[in-house]
Amino acid sequence: MTATPRSRRLRTLAAALLATAALSLTACQTGTAGATGAVDSTQAPAPGAETTGTPASDEPAGEQPSAGKETGTSGSSGASGKEATKAADRKVARTASCTAEDTEVTVAEAPRPINHLLITATNTGDTACHLYYAPYLRFDHAQAAVPFIEDSKPQAVVTLAPGESGYAGVLTSTPDGAHPYDATSLTLHFAARSGEGSTGAPSRPALPGDSVRVDSSNAVTYWQTTAADALMW
Repeated sequence: MTATPRSRRLRTLAAALLATAALSLTACQTGTAGATGAVDSTQAPAPGAETTGTPASDEPAGEQPSAGKETGTSGSSGASGKEATKAADRKVARTASCTAEDTEVTVAEAPRPINHLLITATNTGDTACHLYYAPYLRFDHAQAAVPFIEDSKPQAVVTLAPGESGYAGVLTSTPDGAHPYDATSLTLHFAARSGEGSTGAPSRPALPGDSVRVDSSNAVTYWQTTAADALMW
């Protein structure tokens, strides 16, 4: 049978409707797969998604290494700093306070000014030592140490290398002094670096002659580097 123009148009329309229905069915199936979690390798990762596989750091929040933060080299720098500190501490330890164990003390009568004694402290040790402040002196069994002459305070601590000597001058009496008596012994304590009390065992140098006249005006200078400086007061 020969197809009429009307029948051909109907068949064409039916074919178009079938094609449209097939395309719609395919689109529905694709949307369902995405919703059920199936992986679509053609889709790009969402912004911010982790794709490198780099593990997270174990450090607590706020302690992450940042740009410019010191790394392994700081350890060696810290070690070097500690060694330098230890070396400085050893240097300070080698230059300690002079004590009776490594210092020989002698007392002599000064020719001038009158009524003065000259104390000489000589370093007999192998390392340098410091003579801090002034010597603490007690004649016989005096309750208090001889007062310091504050005007004699030097600008720097007296340091004695092995074999070197430091000096202190002692005013023993004046015409205006009270309670004079003849002292027969002297005890000397070396001052501690802190200025609080003494350090080490005391020294008991012999006095010149049988005795020395002392009274309430007696006083002692700070340690000096020369005998002339020690006898200026």
